[in-house]
Amino acid sequence: MWPQDILAKYTQKEQTVDQPEFRYDEFGFRVDKEDGAEPNSSKLLGIPLTEDPQQRLKWQAHLEFTHNHDVGDLTWDKIDVTLPHSDKLRSLVLAGIPHSMRPQLWMRLSGALQKKRNSEMTYRDIVRNSSNDETLAAKQIEKDLLRTMPSNACFSNMQSVGVPRLRRVLRGLAWLYPDIGYCQGTGMVAACLLLFLEEEDAFWMMSAIVEDLVPASYFSTTLIGVQTDQRVLRHLIVQYLPRLDKLLQEHDIELSLITLHWFLTAFASVVHIKLLLRIWDVFFYQGSLVLFQSTLGMLKLKEEELIQSENSAAIFNTLSDIPTHIEDADVLLREAMMIAGTLTEVMIEAQRRKHLAYLIADQGQLINSTAAVTNLSKIMRRQSQRRKSGITTLLFGDDDFEALKAKNIKQTALVADLREAILQVARHFQCSDPKNCNIVSLIIMPSCQ
Repeated sequence: MWPQDILAKYTQKEQTVDQPEFRYDEFGFRVDKEDGAEPNSSKLLGIPLTEDPQQRLKWQAHLEFTHNHDVGDLTWDKIDVTLPHSDKLRSLVLAGIPHSMRPQLWMRLSGALQKKRNSEMTYRDIVRNSSNDETLAAKQIEKDLLRTMPSNACFSNMQSVGVPRLRRVLRGLAWLYPDIGYCQGTGMVAACLLLFLEEEDAFWMMSAIVEDLVPASYFSTTLIGVQTDQRVLRHLIVQYLPRLDKLLQEHDIELSLITLHWFLTAFASVVHIKLLLRIWDVFFYQGSLVLFQSTLGMLKLKEEELIQSENSAAIFNTLSDIPTHIEDADVLLREAMMIAGTLTEVMIEAQRRKHLAYLIADQGQLINSTAAVTNLSKIMRRQSQRRKSGITTLLFGDDDFEALKAKNIKQTALVADLREAILQVARHFQCSDPKNCNIVSLIIMPSCQ
């Protein structure tokens, strides 16, 4: 579903009616004439999306000589289903994927093409099984279809070509991942993917994102995965941007109020689409690591402006507006790699385990069994009431309370790892026998005391 094809139809209609008060950019987004430029960036509006011939030749040469079984002809059917990571491939990704190659390369870099080919259940089967209009997820999806991307010609009304496609993709995801269901964040990401990919490919890209590119529970009702990443980000700011960390502490600014949505939609809801394409090139190559790197890069680019801010309100507003003021993808990615290029997935995972345990333990509950995991939703709803238990402090004293809390954290980390391992085993058997997809479930039993 290429926006240019949709816009061509709109142009034909406009020839027979009065000139509208808005126009569309090359991606199908509406631009008010009185603005004279896209809301996000006038510079990005003025530069049409074009392919660098030299960059395309580099990609073509790399694919032909590294992944093509018959050198001399770039035929996608002959290119490997997955592209093994290498320094050369990483440099090409950072420099940008030629736009006409993105549909094919995103599928390979993310692992979505392999999922699509290896799945015993076809997308058609998934659509058929998820077509029930009476489910809670289906009703929630229906409410949000026109809210997801209202300014885009492909999703602006119920007759728009993208709306039924988005509905099927989101229902399919909710059916395939019942532990997640529907999340507004997935709607925004799926809608953006549908601007550049066929419906079935967009679905498998979403599957790769949910299963492989972001941690478990990222899009769950508790959002515990993305909340954990906000704590990891805060830790990284202490390490990589100490001046900014000091500023945030002095003004008591909760950064996650701003950045959680950046992570939840992989920047799809906050940056210009041309910038998003470059970020997603790297995102589909190396996963959620780029979410941290890009955020740190954005904060570094605006660090001096933030430090010069007069008050807390100005700092908060500047932080909120950062994504809309980034106009050069090369500058952003260069800054991101300069400040956090040494960051690895292993380092991030280590921090995630620790902060996930802290996130649960900070609720003031002593978790002594795996049964407590089932109460996680209730715990998350009380997050705003996080505080040290006064009764516990009076009974045991501060030192003993901290010792118990440390023990609790270790136990919770083990529980989280165990739960994830069980989920992985369950998903393995689901994939092995799709007929049992509605039978396999994760039931956590209370431990015997």
